[in-house]
Amino acid sequence: MTDSKDTIITGVGGQGNVLAAKLLASAALADGYEVSVGDVYGLSQRGGSVASHVRWNRKRLQPPLVRKNSLDLLLAFEPLEALRVLSQYGNDKTVIVVNNFPVEPVGVQSGRFVYPDVQKIFTLLEKSSRKIWWVPATETAKNIGNIQFLNTVMLGALCASGQVGFAAELFEEVILKTVSSRYASLNIEAFRQGRQLCLQNG
Repeated sequence: MTDSKDTIITGVGGQGNVLAAKLLASAALADGYEVSVGDVYGLSQRGGSVASHVRWNRKRLQPPLVRKNSLDLLLAFEPLEALRVLSQYGNDKTVIVVNNFPVEPVGVQSGRFVYPDVQKIFTLLEKSSRKIWWVPATETAKNIGNIQFLNTVMLGALCASGQVGFAAELFEEVILKTVSSRYASLNIEAFRQGRQLCLQNG
């Protein structure tokens, strides 16, 4: 594990992006890092773009936003949003963990635009990164009982990728401290299933 990591968590409104960033930042803090977080929003309504920048460093606190073309790690809840962020911040060393289920943005739903071919998005992401994990996180969250568990499924996959260096137990402690006790056990289950998904697709 390096002394610093520049990470972006991206998705669309309603996918739990901000909570995932909070959980990741809390894990980094608990592991002794200096952490900064910055959120960037697109359309304000549900379904708009959301990107949470999470940067951690052993030695110093850094500005909240990742510099252009310097992204180490991308956690993407939606494929097209992954491509959007990678085009601005990525480089040939960027590692990606991405949910494989597309969510049509408002412009596509209204008929103004056409969602790109998903296979072409996958190909572009693979060509523009060092390593990528495709995770069926939406399907897994639905099987657990609620699509809102998507974010903890994805965090589990991120943990199992080995790219953050934080133990699964640390993540689980942070989840238990942060989420409502009513949903804590299901979020832990979602996290564990996400880890298995990444291990199976590694």
